[in-house]
Amino acid sequence: MLKQFLYPIFSIVTFFSESKKIFAQDTPFTIEFKNEKLTVVIQQKDFSKTFSLETVLPQTNQPAIVKLLSADENSISSSKTFQYFNHSCTVTNTLVKTSFGLQWDIEIIGEGEPYTVPIETVMKWDNPKSMQFWTAWSGNPLKSETGKWSDPFVTAPLQNLSMVYGGETHLSPNAFVIPVASSFIKEKNFGLSFIQSLKDTILGLQLNTSDDGKIAYTHLNHRISNGNKIHIRHFIVLHEADWRAGVKWAYENFPSYFLPKQAIANDIAGGGAYSSYEGQLNVQKYKQMGFSINWKASLDFPYMGMFIPPVKTDDQKWIRYKQRDVTVGDGLASINGLEQYSKKFKAMGFHTLSYFNVTEFGNKIIYPYQPAINNEGEAVWKNANDFLYTKMYSGLLRPSKILPDWDSRPIFSNWEDCVAMDPGDSLYQAFLMEQAKLHIQKLPSSSGICIDRLDWLRYYNGAADDGVSFADGNKTRSLILSWKSIMKKLGPLMHDNGKVIFCNPLYRRIDLMEQIDGIYDEFGNNPSSLNLCTQLALFKPIIAWTISKNDFQPNPDAYFQHHLYLGAFLTVPFPGNDHTITPDTAIEKFYLDYGEMFNAIKGRQWMLSANIINVENDIAKANVFKVKDKVMIPVIHGAANNRVNLRLNLPNDLFKKDKVVVKVLYPGESKWKKITITKWKAEIKLPVTLKRGCALVSLEDVPGK
Repeated sequence: MLKQFLYPIFSIVTFFSESKKIFAQDTPFTIEFKNEKLTVVIQQKDFSKTFSLETVLPQTNQPAIVKLLSADENSISSSKTFQYFNHSCTVTNTLVKTSFGLQWDIEIIGEGEPYTVPIETVMKWDNPKSMQFWTAWSGNPLKSETGKWSDPFVTAPLQNLSMVYGGETHLSPNAFVIPVASSFIKEKNFGLSFIQSLKDTILGLQLNTSDDGKIAYTHLNHRISNGNKIHIRHFIVLHEADWRAGVKWAYENFPSYFLPKQAIANDIAGGGAYSSYEGQLNVQKYKQMGFSINWKASLDFPYMGMFIPPVKTDDQKWIRYKQRDVTVGDGLASINGLEQYSKKFKAMGFHTLSYFNVTEFGNKIIYPYQPAINNEGEAVWKNANDFLYTKMYSGLLRPSKILPDWDSRPIFSNWEDCVAMDPGDSLYQAFLMEQAKLHIQKLPSSSGICIDRLDWLRYYNGAADDGVSFADGNKTRSLILSWKSIMKKLGPLMHDNGKVIFCNPLYRRIDLMEQIDGIYDEFGNNPSSLNLCTQLALFKPIIAWTISKNDFQPNPDAYFQHHLYLGAFLTVPFPGNDHTITPDTAIEKFYLDYGEMFNAIKGRQWMLSANIINVENDIAKANVFKVKDKVMIPVIHGAANNRVNLRLNLPNDLFKKDKVVVKVLYPGESKWKKITITKWKAEIKLPVTLKRGCALVSLEDVPGK
């Protein structure tokens, strides 16, 4: 079913109470109002840098009227009045020094009838020469090749780029997933990040850069009117010259978007499957391959959305949906049958995620609606068309740019004639919540749900009004806000009952991840998708889709290794996998070779301390994870039996004792080898020999008292 798809008087008081502290006289920032722009000078011991900040409405057709409202050494406030045909608006910019750098707030109040234009918030370096840039992208565009994996954590010179937050489609490489735009001068160990607040209402968002020093966020589809005050907050954070530092600040100030709500997510996740297979398994073999969790392919339901029908008893059977008219097993399902599957799976040491979807409903939906023939006495739920048109018609997604007002057709998905839905609709939302409650009550052995198809969240529903969005000339409801509305209810319901929520993102935005515990990326075999989704899951598990053994070509070792480097688990060759890899002895050998290494990083969390690791002469790549009380360092893509020298700069309070044990694990081996016991200090140098270009290094306290 998972296929490619078509696509107030302003207050300057920060919500971060710990960030109210103002720099003393030795602050490196000097702020002023110059040439109708907010201008900032950063003065360091041996150099200085200058940039300006400005809010622009590029489509307005008259020069803005600019006023300075107030200014002192710690804050500046100014206003701009823009004219757009018969519309106007006032933009207030306020810049305040803080303990971390600067906070920039923008407030927009319109006049007249509602309208929208792009709102561009621009940071512009005066002299970008020698400056490097990074954002949470799919990879350095100067070093990325289509179809080939490249390290997404490599910086690049500032250049002419345009990227879409979440991606224009689920296959778009020109995307970013965390609104952190970082500039670096590496030889000065100088870094500065331009960050969008995740607490804002973010609708459409783009990030544009240029080689002359411009870094700009473009905010789209915001309703400009006197009844809707638009608020945009940016943070400008000074830090070391490492991408980790900017992301670490975002994580520490917005942890709810980065951390799983259910900590068990990191315990249950590992190698994955997407299978309806219910037969026998070689348990030991699958554990050795790192397998842990099955997103149970969803052909248990009678049709999309009716995941657990309102049957009279838990043993009452219904007809499973026949994808492409193919019967699975005996073609029947029951609540007890589903529970027994998860219970059996759990007894083997594995876990189940049940299929869930909040943006699609029904199968073989027809238009115009015709009641089912000869259905007297049948419950309405047994026919998808009857249930849709009579129970939740208001939930249909009706994007105005696709259908005119007079056309009442549903928007059809590309899977088995199901239709797109708006989870912000009250009737449909209530139905989904009842489905979730049934899951909790009836399937206690299932570990939770995995929500499919977030790609529909790019749309705006022209038949509803959220009070803040405006698209295609209409007041609309953004499905981003619909998603956040239902997840505020669905998340706590599942989490309070010990269940996890994973998702298949397709629309890759960190602000959509607040209630998500883990990711199963349907396009994880695509390098750009894998890189983008990994950055959403720095503290959560991620499982990457693997379609066939062709994905591993031309170098299976390299494929497994860059997943290890990212901390991303693979889909394993599992019986009955739906458009993912099935059993194959040739490729299973590699899963067995690397299985123990992936088992060792279960529960990994990225360590984001600046300049935490360096490989001498860049002859291999290395990353650093925290896994419970250990540090795990995957070293990859080196020469076959090469010796690499690692330099670690770890946090001082990482270990309890003054000595640590250093061990290593290699591909094809199941036992760790002790390299050395070394005195614990902030900087450690480690020589490591590689096998097949790879090693997994472990650091932990010396055992005993």
